[in-house]
Amino acid sequence: MTVSIFKGAAQAALAVMLCAGLAGQSLAQGAGVTESAGQSRASWHGGLLATSLAYSETMLDRQSHVTDKIAVALRARQSGLLGINQLTFGGRVLGTVIHESTNTPGKFPILSRLPPTHTSGTSDSYGVINDITLNVTATTPLLTAFVQGEYTEVEYPGQNEIQLRKAWLAIGDLDRAPFYLAVGRKTVNFGSFESYAPFSHTHNAHYFWAQTKDPLIEIGYLSERTDVALSIIRNHRGNRVISSPSNDGSFTNYAVNAAHRMSLGNGMQLRLGAGYLRGTIYDSRIAHHPPGIGVDRGWNGAWDVNATLSGARFDLMAEFTQTTDRWPATDHKVSALTLQGRYRGAFLGRPATYSLSASHGNQGGSGTEWESMTQVILGLEVDVAPNVTLGAEYMFNDGFVPLIMPTVTGDASVQSHSVILGARLTF
Repeated sequence: MTVSIFKGAAQAALAVMLCAGLAGQSLAQGAGVTESAGQSRASWHGGLLATSLAYSETMLDRQSHVTDKIAVALRARQSGLLGINQLTFGGRVLGTVIHESTNTPGKFPILSRLPPTHTSGTSDSYGVINDITLNVTATTPLLTAFVQGEYTEVEYPGQNEIQLRKAWLAIGDLDRAPFYLAVGRKTVNFGSFESYAPFSHTHNAHYFWAQTKDPLIEIGYLSERTDVALSIIRNHRGNRVISSPSNDGSFTNYAVNAAHRMSLGNGMQLRLGAGYLRGTIYDSRIAHHPPGIGVDRGWNGAWDVNATLSGARFDLMAEFTQTTDRWPATDHKVSALTLQGRYRGAFLGRPATYSLSASHGNQGGSGTEWESMTQVILGLEVDVAPNVTLGAEYMFNDGFVPLIMPTVTGDASVQSHSVILGARLTF
């Protein structure tokens, strides 16, 4: 019954978006709207208003460029994907059908789902509209403003289904100087946290993805090969991993992130990255995610290193993230490791990406029930139309360690298998 309801809702949403896209293309052609050079399939400009599929696909993608969307926008200005003195609109609908099974009733370690979404049994099949997202980017000769609102069916306590998830203003023009200053609500520029899987994130993202509710200040440097960003963060409990011992509202939390790309010849490129975040949730004896108040709270930061080797058709990536001190709740440092690769080819004559992603999270001593979790994903994405992508994942999870009372709820014997099929429509 649930799947039937989902299919009807998904078909209706996709039909509306497709019709809107086709209507927009027809209107643009009828009004003599010019298409961007090299982007004829993807964008149109109509005076003040514009769309760019290439830009939207990156800005709306939660799997790539997770932490550096400001750099994406500023480079899009420089390349001409974003016009100056224009409003560029984008949107996405993502829906999936999920089948999952576990060897322990009610325990499903899949990272992208919250515990209440699962059945109390050993298997379940259901469908969801994961998110419906709209954004707009406004540009002037020196300013870039970005606002993104979305519906999400996975909201954390205190959040609503409809959220203003991102809103920031950046001052800078890379053709004039390689520096920028930005203020607003966004994902903190810390780590990479990229996932090559079509839908699911990695343990690095699950444990360390930092998002703010309060505006932060970001100062950055962007050259052809080097990215550097310093973020000054208010001491409040943010979304996901952001926190500080007192959460008194002062600006003493911060993050720094850097990446450098180098050519290896023969079309090969290596990207090296590193980052540090001063304040995380892993600072409390109270084993909750997020913690509220706790005794003996002190700063517990996190550091990250990552590397990506890229060729014409493939990417190979490794990332490691770890807290600087032990988590008092488990008396152990928290760490995550991801190894993944992808290959760009074809499937039934359509452009396709094949991926393998493996990640491991550790937060307990050897032999404890809450020691670790492991995830392995086989993925396939197929571009069936310029703005429509179909995806499939097979996922294996080993270990069950919710970051809520892990020493009580952890169960090392849990194993689960999941299959996720989905469709993504972007404009």
